[in-house]
Amino acid sequence: MNFYKKVSFLLLIFLVLVNVKGNEGIAANGEVTLKEAIDIGFQRAKEWNVNATLTGANSVDETMGGSRGETGKRFKWFVTFMVPDTEDHLIIGISEMKITVFEPIKQSPNPTIPHGEIKLDSTDALQIAKDKYKLKQGKDWATGYHFTLDSIEGEPILTVVGNDRDNRFTRISINAKNGDVVSAIHKVPYGGGLLSIRNGSEHISKKGMAITGVVAGNNKLVVWGDKKPTQFSTTKKPFIEMSDGNGETWKVLEAGGYVTHAWFDRNDRLYAATEKELWTDITSKNKGSKILSLDQAIEHVDYSSNNHIAVLSNETIYYTKNQGESWKEALVPKPFYVIQISDNGDLIGLTEERKILQKKKDGWSEIPLPDLNEAPYDMKVIHNRLYITTKSGIWSRNLKEETWSEIPADEMVVKFIKKGEKLFGYGQGDAIYSIDTNDERKPKKVFDAVDRIVYDIDFMGDTLWVATVPNYSWEEMTVPNE
Repeated sequence: MNFYKKVSFLLLIFLVLVNVKGNEGIAANGEVTLKEAIDIGFQRAKEWNVNATLTGANSVDETMGGSRGETGKRFKWFVTFMVPDTEDHLIIGISEMKITVFEPIKQSPNPTIPHGEIKLDSTDALQIAKDKYKLKQGKDWATGYHFTLDSIEGEPILTVVGNDRDNRFTRISINAKNGDVVSAIHKVPYGGGLLSIRNGSEHISKKGMAITGVVAGNNKLVVWGDKKPTQFSTTKKPFIEMSDGNGETWKVLEAGGYVTHAWFDRNDRLYAATEKELWTDITSKNKGSKILSLDQAIEHVDYSSNNHIAVLSNETIYYTKNQGESWKEALVPKPFYVIQISDNGDLIGLTEERKILQKKKDGWSEIPLPDLNEAPYDMKVIHNRLYITTKSGIWSRNLKEETWSEIPADEMVVKFIKKGEKLFGYGQGDAIYSIDTNDERKPKKVFDAVDRIVYDIDFMGDTLWVATVPNYSWEEMTVPNE
């Protein structure tokens, strides 16, 4: 296994162990360095087996205060050992200098790390990473500085995890015997932006941004997302903007927070949902009016073609049939993955168990699926018609009837994208299809999303607008200039 593959594999193990334990109090003097954590673990490991040998160690994310690695110390660590030439391994978890996890396991032998070869501690490695690469504390994920020790190609490698000066996820790996930097890599974004496709010609704007939504109105286009995304956050510099034409010029809109959903009604009024609020009548000159404010986060939003609105939050559906003048509530009988509302005001939910439920006067009733013994991947309601996608294809039925109709498709569709009366499908092979909801002909491929991460899509006239976000790949770092 080459060095970079080994690093990626060990990073995956590090991810699995992050946040394993909950908070256990705040005590700054309970933070320890890597070598101190190893020593604590070694004492208990030798009691388990006198031949126990170190195989690795890593710090663990927490929200306990303290320095968060700024001093080379953390509250929580995992240290791993094994008995050489056996499958006997031991995982020891340490929190505030105390052993809180003791778990013997069986697995294939791993390379061991002789204790005497560890000349550098986490404090030393951190200073090297700061001095040479200006490493900063991590944010959003793996907060602060983190440290891992592994045997890579027979050498003890101590890695410091943080952010570079552009807030990119970064790993500086140092030989713990001699202090030599053996690897300096960071996650570099590529792609992202707003793509327009017309007559086979593609144009990209807002390059590098995380465009998480796009919606077309009557000669109006609205996009939203983050201008300065990181790998673990698209809420750093949120924005929502409107174009009155073909996307060449944009006006900044205000929506009271980070936008998660937006749409136009038939009168070209713009609606937007933020984390806990719903707004309407948003223009470049007017922030709009708040029509719903909740205590808990909005998990899902749907609207019908005649602008009935349904909002899912904290196991409750809030719905309106008069554009937000008054709201009703419906308790969710089971956790819902998707909610929908029809032109008639019917509430439909797809449960996390992939059952479809419809709200009736006397409660929720299950809608029988086509006799396929297949669970739906996704579902949408347009007008008063229900659409589902399964392993065998796309199916639809009138909500007032029981007969399903099959819509032929070239490949399996795994996700729907609904835009008012328009329906798109995301194929298993990364193609995006337009699904005709009038005559239900075979879906037409409109975009191939290979090598792009597509979040949203809409048509305006003969132009297809595609919202994409950046992807990230490991690249070697250069030593930054002073």
